[in-house]
Amino acid sequence: MKLVISTQYLENYGDEINPHWKPKGGSEYIVSVDSNDASIVKEILPFIEYRNEYSEEYALGVSMEADDYESWFEKAQKEDPSEDGIHFEPRLEKVDGVWKKTTKFESSRGSWIRTWDLGIGNETSNFVEKVY
Repeated sequence: MKLVISTQYLENYGDEINPHWKPKGGSEYIVSVDSNDASIVKEILPFIEYRNEYSEEYALGVSMEADDYESWFEKAQKEDPSEDGIHFEPRLEKVDGVWKKTTKFESSRGSWIRTWDLGIGNETSNFVEKVY
């Protein structure tokens, strides 16, 4: 099964005193899970959600999906004949007690996979990029 966490991302076009928050899209974080255990959501949310004076990302919804789940964003890119490549939604995976965030792009001209260790507040470290 896939746990899907849909988020809203906002940027502050003002300042700390006079903020002007503008919605700029979001992501669907996709996590492979073994069961319908709600505690995994409580564990993951602090790693995704954050807010500072410049930007914010928070969860809009959570759902359980089939193993072959694709987001609307991924499907739309596959169906558009003018697209030469697919940007995949971020995947999350826990490896040796550390949450990893992976993003991927696949194209006929080349592909890449980027991986980070994920910390509280969507802080990232240990960036690795593989280009094919």
